[in-house]
Amino acid sequence: MAPHALEMTMRTKIILGTSLLLSAFAAGCGDSASTADASVTDVGTPSDTGSATTDTGAVTDAGPHADNPVVTDVPAVTDVPVATDVPAVTDVPAVTDVPAATDVPAATDVPAATDVPAVFPVLHGCAATDYVDQSAAAGVRTVSFGGVAYTPRCLTIAAGQSVSFSGSFAAHPLRGGLAPGQTGTATTPNPIANTDTGSTAAFTFATPGFYPFYCNVHFASGMTGVVQVR
Repeated sequence: MAPHALEMTMRTKIILGTSLLLSAFAAGCGDSASTADASVTDVGTPSDTGSATTDTGAVTDAGPHADNPVVTDVPAVTDVPVATDVPAVTDVPAVTDVPAATDVPAATDVPAATDVPAVFPVLHGCAATDYVDQSAAAGVRTVSFGGVAYTPRCLTIAAGQSVSFSGSFAAHPLRGGLAPGQTGTATTPNPIANTDTGSTAAFTFATPGFYPFYCNVHFASGMTGVVQVR
C-alpha cells in the first residue's frame, strides 16, 4: 500500500474511533446530548475524505516481479571444455628415434694416401711403359748385351730376385748407377758391381727401388739400362 493511502486510512480510523467515543459519552450524559449531537454532526463521515486507495491507483498496476529474467538462466561455468582434453606431451616421438652417429661410414673407408701412385722416375730414358715385367716365378731375368745396347734395357723384378748379365764385359765394362751426364734419383746402394771381365754375372736385389746401370765405354751411345724392383 502507498504511504498516502496508508495515512488516509489511519485518519479515517481515528475519526471513527472519536465518533464512537462521543456517542458513548452522549448516551451516558443526557445534559450534554445536544452538544454531543452537534459535535458528531460537525465531523464529517469517513466517506467525506474519499477513498485514499482510489486516489492513488492500485499497487497491482505495476508488473509483477516474476516477469524479470531469472539469474539461473545464465550458462553455467562448467560448460567450458576441460583443460584435460589437450593431448598429452608424452605423444611427442622420443629423441632416441634419431639414427645414431655410429651409422655414418667410418673414416677408414677413405683410400689411404699410399694408394695413390707415386711419381714414376724416368732414369736412363726408361719410362713406366718401357719396362718388361719378369717378376713372375717363371720369368726370364737375364739382360743380354752386344753391339751398343742392352736387351731388355728396362727390366722389372720382385724384391729378393736376381738378374743375370750375359755378354763380353771386356768389350762392355758394366757399371752400376747413373751414367755420366744423366740426372735423376736412383736407389742406393746399388748391388750391381763393376765388372770388367768374363761373360756372365748375377746380382740379387733385396730392396724395392730403381737401380740404373750402363756400359762404361758406350754410355754416350745410349748403352744404358735400369732394373726396377717391386
